[in-house]
Amino acid sequence: MKFSDFKMGTPLPEWRVTAENDAVDSRNLIHDDALARKLGFAGGLVPGVTVYGYLTHPVVAALGVEFLKRGFMTARFRRPIYAGQTVSVRTTVTASDENSVTIELSATNPAGEVCAVATARFPGPIMLDKALPPLAPLPEPRRPATPESLRENPTLGTFYTDSSGGLAPELLLGMCEASPLYQHCAHPAWLLRQANYLVDRNLALGPWIHVSSEVQHLATVPAGTKIEVRGKVVSLEERNGNDYADIDVVLCTDRLVMRVLHRAIYRMGAA
Repeated sequence: MKFSDFKMGTPLPEWRVTAENDAVDSRNLIHDDALARKLGFAGGLVPGVTVYGYLTHPVVAALGVEFLKRGFMTARFRRPIYAGQTVSVRTTVTASDENSVTIELSATNPAGEVCAVATARFPGPIMLDKALPPLAPLPEPRRPATPESLRENPTLGTFYTDSSGGLAPELLLGMCEASPLYQHCAHPAWLLRQANYLVDRNLALGPWIHVSSEVQHLATVPAGTKIEVRGKVVSLEERNGNDYADIDVVLCTDRLVMRVLHRAIYRMGAA
């Protein structure tokens, strides 16, 4: 791969995918059609982590497996995407030299509305100066999702999982992902979903919304790998009646494989 092949102002091939709400069985009822409609949406929301997976496709297609080892992507979810919609992922190379490339992305719905935006950088900035979130037991029962509780104890309980789900044929089918790469390593959408699971396994939540993520890819994860997922709330904010949290999440095997700054509306004023 030559960075000189990426010309500023030029697009990568457009990627189109039929969106799937792959969280209909989630404890987060924002993905449930009936509850989401009560909150003013047209139906259950396609998860932001799934949309993140759509956004990674043209980047990984262009940069290859190395992006999953040294790439960085920020993604912000502006509008809902609903199951059955055709999502178009468009890209523009905005910076390129002999050492790096930066790609701006957008995901639009059939009406042409921009539903998500992202910036991918390769190689990404490796910011490992901050201490990792500490290990902690999962609470039993899950603790209240309140600013008071999160300020008193910002550390979330650690959980463990196995990476095989990140290579599952049903996952890849739902992502419309045919790259042979994911026959050997976990899909980035599945890895990022572990940040959602961390929130869900720690906090007693009503419907909540994934707002954005800053994702540092640090290694691929082969099938059957045990993954440790831990996190810590690093900031809290109230805006327009909604409570937001920024959570530092890390996924570790025998090394750090992903670090995420995960932003969520964990308590909705309208709910």
